[in-house]
Amino acid sequence: TFFDGALDKTEKFSSKTVLGNSPLMSKIIKISILGGVILVSSIIFVKYALAQESDNLKIIAKENILIGNVREKLGAEVVEFKTRGEEQLEKNNKKRLDIYKNRLAESKFVQGKRKILVTGYSSTPDQCWGNPFKTASGTRVHNGTMACPPQYPFGTKIKIEGIGTFVCEDRGGAIKGNHFDRWFTSRSKALAWGKRVVEAEIVK
Repeated sequence: TFFDGALDKTEKFSSKTVLGNSPLMSKIIKISILGGVILVSSIIFVKYALAQESDNLKIIAKENILIGNVREKLGAEVVEFKTRGEEQLEKNNKKRLDIYKNRLAESKFVQGKRKILVTGYSSTPDQCWGNPFKTASGTRVHNGTMACPPQYPFGTKIKIEGIGTFVCEDRGGAIKGNHFDRWFTSRSKALAWGKRVVEAEIVK
């Protein structure tokens, strides 16, 4: 009947009203709001942390470039001098390369002297994937970083006559066979180096 239908609708409305004002619904709403606040806070924190890391990497890169330029002007006698930051970077890189020690020891690449093609690259977006200051091995770029063909495990030493000793720490899509890629502090220095065939000794 009409009366029964009206009563049924009234009961449904009453149920919804009670549910909406119930302690359970209040808790659900509070938890949802708290969850939203935590999510937003997490996103802000992650963005801030990434921005800080990016700024720190830029500062490190600038310091390396400035120190490299000073050394070039003063001469070879100061090349062996290292700042505290460089010493710490060297320790961190060594620790990272220790991960590849066993693979390096077990590798069977031919050691010794030979002529190799060496090109240059720098930490610019068009020459790197991902973090431009981090190598494929996980180390931070530095004077002495070398991108090597895949047959040479990370940690391999490349000694170039009259220039110095480099460490295999990076990879590159075009770095294959007898082609190596030397890291420079700036794009202009990498371009100035160009392509050179040099006498090198490759050892473990």
